[in-house]
Amino acid sequence: MHLNNAYLKLTKKGKVLKVVKERYLRDDIWSGSPLDPECDPASHKLSATAPHYLLIDTNVALHQLDFLEHAAVTDVVVCTTVLEEVKHKNTSAYQRLRAACAAPTKRFYVFANENHRNTHVTAEEGESPNDRNDRALRVATMWYSERIPQDKVPVILLTNDVANRAAALADGLCAMGVMAYCRTLRKDTPELQDLVAAAAEDEEQDAAAAAAAGSGLRADGATAADDDVTASGGGGRAAKRKKLYSEHLPLTELMAGIKSGRFHQGTLRVSRFSPFEGRVGSESVDADILLSGRVDMNRAIDGDVVAVELRPESQWKSPSAKLPEAADGGKKARKAEAEKDAEAEGDTDDEQGLDEVAEIFQVAPGDHSNDSASTGKQPTGRVVGIIKRNWRTRGYCGSLKPQRVRGGAANVLVVPVERRYPMIRIQTRQVNTLMDKRIVVVIDGWDADSAYPRGHYVRTLGVIGDKDTETEVILIENDINTNPFTDAVHACVPLLPWSVSPAELADPNRADLRHLVVASVDPPGCKDIDDALHVRQLPNGNYELGVHIADVTHFLKSGSAMDIEAAQRATTVYLVQRRIDMLPKPLTEDICSLRFNVDRLTFSVLWEVDAEANILNTVFTKAVICSRASLTYAEAQSRIDDPAKNDELTISLRTMNKLAKILRARRTAAGALQLASPEVKFTIDTTTQDPLDLGMYQVQETNRMVEEMMLLANVAVAEKILRHFTSCSLLRRHQTPPPRQFEPILKAAAAAGFTIDISSSLALAASLDLAVRPEDPYFNTLVRIMTTRCMTQAKYFGSGECAPSDYHHYGLAAPVYTHFTSPIRRYADVVVHRLLGAAIGLEPLPDSARDKEALHNCSDNLNKRHHNAQLAGRASVELHTLIFFKDRTVVADARVTKVKANGLVVFVPKYGIEGPVYLTARDKNINAASTSTAVTAVDGVVANEAAGRKQTRGSQYFLLDEDAQTVRSADGSVHFALFDKCTVRISVEEGMAHRRTLVLTLVDRSELPASERMAP
Repeated sequence: MHLNNAYLKLTKKGKVLKVVKERYLRDDIWSGSPLDPECDPASHKLSATAPHYLLIDTNVALHQLDFLEHAAVTDVVVCTTVLEEVKHKNTSAYQRLRAACAAPTKRFYVFANENHRNTHVTAEEGESPNDRNDRALRVATMWYSERIPQDKVPVILLTNDVANRAAALADGLCAMGVMAYCRTLRKDTPELQDLVAAAAEDEEQDAAAAAAAGSGLRADGATAADDDVTASGGGGRAAKRKKLYSEHLPLTELMAGIKSGRFHQGTLRVSRFSPFEGRVGSESVDADILLSGRVDMNRAIDGDVVAVELRPESQWKSPSAKLPEAADGGKKARKAEAEKDAEAEGDTDDEQGLDEVAEIFQVAPGDHSNDSASTGKQPTGRVVGIIKRNWRTRGYCGSLKPQRVRGGAANVLVVPVERRYPMIRIQTRQVNTLMDKRIVVVIDGWDADSAYPRGHYVRTLGVIGDKDTETEVILIENDINTNPFTDAVHACVPLLPWSVSPAELADPNRADLRHLVVASVDPPGCKDIDDALHVRQLPNGNYELGVHIADVTHFLKSGSAMDIEAAQRATTVYLVQRRIDMLPKPLTEDICSLRFNVDRLTFSVLWEVDAEANILNTVFTKAVICSRASLTYAEAQSRIDDPAKNDELTISLRTMNKLAKILRARRTAAGALQLASPEVKFTIDTTTQDPLDLGMYQVQETNRMVEEMMLLANVAVAEKILRHFTSCSLLRRHQTPPPRQFEPILKAAAAAGFTIDISSSLALAASLDLAVRPEDPYFNTLVRIMTTRCMTQAKYFGSGECAPSDYHHYGLAAPVYTHFTSPIRRYADVVVHRLLGAAIGLEPLPDSARDKEALHNCSDNLNKRHHNAQLAGRASVELHTLIFFKDRTVVADARVTKVKANGLVVFVPKYGIEGPVYLTARDKNINAASTSTAVTAVDGVVANEAAGRKQTRGSQYFLLDEDAQTVRSADGSVHFALFDKCTVRISVEEGMAHRRTLVLTLVDRSELPASERMAP
């Protein structure tokens, strides 16, 4: 039978298309069960000995994937009605469902019910698409029930839709909700109940209340006693609860409000330093909109796209002038808001003991305290609706908040490891087992009458504090793909041992450069060597300068399984003791790696330059090289500095270093910025893999030499590909930061008595050079670090997306720039290699590379994955720093980077860490006296928020001068200003929910060993 299904579709460009789908109804579509006598044995997938078959609806497929993916859930029928609807609604869920269907041990059978003559249904007049699909699934369940002996293997329709269950029961079918199924038929696997999304349980409980009020019988046929939920564990919801948050407005009203200017759209950013303050950047407001407190955030979490309503200007607020406070070394929450929420929840100690004190972090550009430099009132608003939820499908890592529970299922709070997220309420029967574990949970919803979002348990990672467990947490939190490469990917890799073939050597498009003195210079232990260098003097007195990059695209073919995987991963991720590769190891460490004394294929850039490094000619070519040495930066520097060494390699290194200095000076004169970002290095115990020592990474001249060569190649390639492909080149730009982003360093400079000129990158570079203090050599570095934080992030983009004037790279003062030099570890460079190969006529450009939309999606993924890799690497350094200080206390030199009303934020250069130190004792026994001025008591410290901004403890108080960036005690005995030297003791404390954190404490400078002082 042949059917046509026609419907209208709105395209992304706003056009209306009529789509006609042809459907052929057949009889030869099988059930997949060996119990069906008419089923073709070749299609048998379901088990003949299964206790039952499950046929799932779309909502179960969308929202109960953690349950479905559990090893105990098998023999499931997935109708194509469900598959098509899931594919349309959620790509990630569709991929997970397809993976479950493909797993042999799961025995998920895809039944093409829409193409079967006996199970296809046509929408009835007035029937909604959802009702039609529910009816189609009931018809499919009936078909299975008629073919499979129900006394042997019952067929159960698994749905949380009350109306669908009722209709199924009326048809004589067996239908259950997910939680009822787990509680009644899967008592053999009680952990399945933890995996059920909270929304499903609420729906079932609501249905039970409506259908069986007062009867003691629930809608799913189970009694209340079956729940085994203890009241003390918080399992029951209060019958009537006060709303804590405003209801979100419908999307139509939000969009109309945004269009009229009443609301403002943007992405919520919550700082890990101050999780109770959020900011929303909106193009319609020339400043970030401040959201002060959870109530104003209105159930939005970091990353959600929200609609914000500005409050009247009279209600605008200033960012907090205080460090987040806590009593007992960091074991108490901001009680005013938390207790109000907890009281409404009927759980008065939910927030008690939660550590909300500011943490200590590795310093990095663009991820400081999320503070605005403006200490005056800022545009302040509240979230009125959610435009797009960006809750993680991969879940959130955390640990249980300690609390007393009885046996059975208990409602508990999970404290996320990432402080920018709120606690998440889950129900679990494994409280005692999970109390010392890191777990993964997902968020299912957040009701207006609940202080916390509700979610469910997904899996256990390991014991809290274990290095492997905490590393796994880092990878999950930053969405790093650690799955092993598939067989299809490995099939794309040449077999080892591999060597350059005669055909490759004879290729007329590949230059033989094995006679050149080529060497690589990399960090110690580098195995994925993707660049090598050479320089030689030509007969005419000029120099030939060469940058040789691994020819990855010779092996990585466009559209192959390996290419698709590499494009998705986008980058190699470097942790302290682990590397997660973008490509399989045989390629990264052998075939493509430009190792010493072996022939390797390259994509090379050769320049003829004069003695002043002026470029006279440029050649791009595929080549084959043989590296003469694989040097570390220190080894290369030693050769350059040793006057006794005058071999050919050493002379070439000295020449290259001389040319690099000229190139660097020329870039600086053009306005390139010499910024700073502190890096640390670890000495690792080879037995335990724990850090033995930690210190600042020393940058050598050779680091800068290699950097200049890479920059030279990247600029040259960018210019080349853009000339040939003006609309589809992959470039990298660094936009000029808006003036308001420079406010933190401008204010700091004014307070410290020097001037920063931000009128251009050249002016900024010049003023940074003048920011010196003779008595403190580290001062200039600190100023550059603080300036780096003001920068926007460099981004990949397609050249057709913006005007040529927007291609500019602000930090490098380059009109056009790209990445070419690291194709082993960056997919952006792979794309650029293909563009360059096409530009010089070696191979045609793949059609996909000319697709602007595909290039845009590619660059978006590159930017996201690059950022995630940076965060993961930084978090790994933080973890190993914590391990280093776990059993030791160190006194270290520090610098003040921010002053607050109750303390300081200090930077410890030697260890690359930054965090709070408190000037006031945090004694919870000191009580505040209410006065007519705005006085707040937090953890025993009375903070006067009036104009004077005083911080008091008994008769002692501190005064913050926000203009001068100083804080001093009333008697003048204690005084700190921005950039001041101070001394801190670094130790480790364990707080609530097993949060082990670094703690900085101010100590007298006399305790600092002379060897630790950074300056006299």
